[in-house]
Amino acid sequence: MLIILLGCLCLYIFIKILLQFIIVKWGKISYDGFSSFGFRYHSKKDVFYSVQNAWQKNFGYTHIYDVMCPWFQMIVDVLPIHFYYNHKNWLISFWKGQYGITTGAEIGIYNTKEQKVSKNTLYMPIHEDEKLDMGFILYFKDQVLIKARERHWWLALFKLGFFSKPKDLTMALHITFPNEEMLHAFVEAFEKIGYKQNEYKTFETTFYFVFKKSKVRKVWTRSFIGDFIRQKINYHNVMLYQKLASDAVENNKKDDSLDVNAHHVFLYKFVPSIFENKDYHENR
Repeated sequence: MLIILLGCLCLYIFIKILLQFIIVKWGKISYDGFSSFGFRYHSKKDVFYSVQNAWQKNFGYTHIYDVMCPWFQMIVDVLPIHFYYNHKNWLISFWKGQYGITTGAEIGIYNTKEQKVSKNTLYMPIHEDEKLDMGFILYFKDQVLIKARERHWWLALFKLGFFSKPKDLTMALHITFPNEEMLHAFVEAFEKIGYKQNEYKTFETTFYFVFKKSKVRKVWTRSFIGDFIRQKINYHNVMLYQKLASDAVENNKKDDSLDVNAHHVFLYKFVPSIFENKDYHENR
């Protein structure tokens, strides 16, 4: 056992020294490789965002994905809404939490032609003409952390090297539906989960909601002890990242020669005064 522990310690020290050497030698870290994971990196904002044709689109969504999240250091609050519209069973799901060494949030839209659905149902991403205008602002306590808006099937944004607990995150979101019929089908399912009319707003065909706490039961892989241990590991890794890579990230932000594809991240004030709580308004 002692030999194994010493071996692990030596491996850890070797990797740490290697990372330090790479950063000192080249001065910057390039995240271009993450495009193969379905994301792109915006160096000025220091965020990762999902692309329209991400490879994840081929695998759809099923409940087991959320069950497996904690095993991959993802401690995330999930709010799935299932409803029936236009001869299809739909699923719109919200996520917010800690994804390894990133803090982020997601909105995913899926459907299936299967008439009988269960937790084992595999939903597929919607077609091009079914995409919806949607967006969110993610707050860490009272701080605006990340924000995005786009016509999409899977809107996801992640802040690299930031640690949080899901309970400290608030997601102010909106989704614009193509017609009132689809909006009503969604809202009816949303209320069946346990949310009351004073907990959300609608205007024309747009749904507004502040996601603070999910009223859907957590997956069985989430537990107090399990979350505590995994979050301790996440925190340690975030601190390690900040120590090793923070200078490189700051250099990226200051380098005006970088092609950051800024138009891919849609940032502007989209949460209207329909929210009465001023804490959820963007600072002017």
